[in-house]
Amino acid sequence: MIRSRNITMLATLLVLEMAIHDVQAQNDREEFDAYVKRQRKEFAQYKAGRQAEFNRYREQYNREFAEFLKKAWKQVRPEEKVAPPHQPKPFVPKPTIDDVKPLPNVPKEMPILDIVKPNTVPPAPKPIVIEKPKEDLSQRKIRLDSFYGNDVTLRCSNKVKVSIADNSPSAIAAAWENIASKEFDPLVYDCQQTRELYSYCDWMYYLFVKEVAHVVTQTAKGSNEETLLTGYILAQSGVDFRFARTGGSLLLALPFDTQIYKYCYFTLGNKKYYVIEKDVQEACYLMDRSFSKEAVTLSLRISSPIDFGGSEIETKVLASKKYPEMSVKLPRNKSQMNFFHSYPRMDWQEYALAPLNEEVYDCIVAAFRPVLSGRSEEDAINMILNFVQTAFTYGYDDEIWGSDRPFFADETLYYPYSDCEDRSILFSHLVRKLTALDVVLLHYPNHLATAVRFTHDLSGDFVMVDGQKYLVCDPTGYKPIGNAYDEFKNVQAKVIKIE
Repeated sequence: MIRSRNITMLATLLVLEMAIHDVQAQNDREEFDAYVKRQRKEFAQYKAGRQAEFNRYREQYNREFAEFLKKAWKQVRPEEKVAPPHQPKPFVPKPTIDDVKPLPNVPKEMPILDIVKPNTVPPAPKPIVIEKPKEDLSQRKIRLDSFYGNDVTLRCSNKVKVSIADNSPSAIAAAWENIASKEFDPLVYDCQQTRELYSYCDWMYYLFVKEVAHVVTQTAKGSNEETLLTGYILAQSGVDFRFARTGGSLLLALPFDTQIYKYCYFTLGNKKYYVIEKDVQEACYLMDRSFSKEAVTLSLRISSPIDFGGSEIETKVLASKKYPEMSVKLPRNKSQMNFFHSYPRMDWQEYALAPLNEEVYDCIVAAFRPVLSGRSEEDAINMILNFVQTAFTYGYDDEIWGSDRPFFADETLYYPYSDCEDRSILFSHLVRKLTALDVVLLHYPNHLATAVRFTHDLSGDFVMVDGQKYLVCDPTGYKPIGNAYDEFKNVQAKVIKIE
């Protein structure tokens, strides 16, 4: 009887404790929701204030900028291009009986050189959008057919022509004053609205504005008129840049939030301004002023999926050789591939942090999650690893592209050939999306691999990162998890974190 009463009391206490916990959780949730609401309100107020200030002073900024264009140039020499990280040499281990049925492996802690964390890119405020201009039926329409998968129509002035007499500061300033009028507001506004509609990242927006300027000016690619109008639209959108003059050419120099390679650049303060369109080797004159204090650096991080439209869609089936149930039929968007091909060379973690195409992601989740459901972490990772190891043909970048070219994960799924860095980047994506386990990249002098942190201890070759054990997984070869290749067991790896 006493025992029964004790059990009843214990059950009551447990129910009471759970109720208290639920109340506390509810209170915590309400406090969190209130905090989020306050933050959103403050951000909206900040955005509105920032936009209102920019719109209030935009005419003044344009007048002041034209005055500075007449005189604020300084002679500078471009700095040497930065070479990309040491290119991984072809590493294609041949399958042996040990790969199919691995021999007992004596676990080894592998040495690391250092740990690299990706640049923290805070969520950027919404791009500055100018006030909606009044409708003007006299505006002509320009059309971009299938700009990376989408047809775009914009309004453009019939009254103002973009023209530069020569490459002198006075001629550039006069041309700026000519287009800095309300006549071009509908064009700028439509550019900004297109960016919002299709979720353009900063790099996409730059390419879009450049193409718009080319169509509007009806001049040769890279003309001074095209460059001037590109700079004007970017300036009205709150983007930082510098004009540069060399010979008879007017160029744009753009700042980015991460290191890019193979382009010449100028350093102003703590910013690097890269010239994308031309290989500048001689001294030139650089515009030593931002358009406005609100101007922001371009981000190369792709933080959210971009809308590439539904055109030019193909399908492709990929499957693991060892686990045929790991098979998926994927849509392939050629417009997306063309866009990725335009990207400047960056560090590997930038490719690993870019999201997968939403349609591709949905197909992968629908095909693989049911197969992986209920399996141990070890089995799930081995199945993902074998899929990446065997669903593609190894190809040398130098032979296919003419130089080293890291892939975004979507590119590896699209093209028939891939190499070690491409597979490591794709594998890191699949691990994070399908298992939620943490994964890092391992950069050797001539190879790129990965390592995964499991929630329980497993035997195998590993690296220690911030006190945590990560088992080596090599998506290039044929070995299961925890089996590193002898070529790298004693080589220091640079650990690249993906957060």
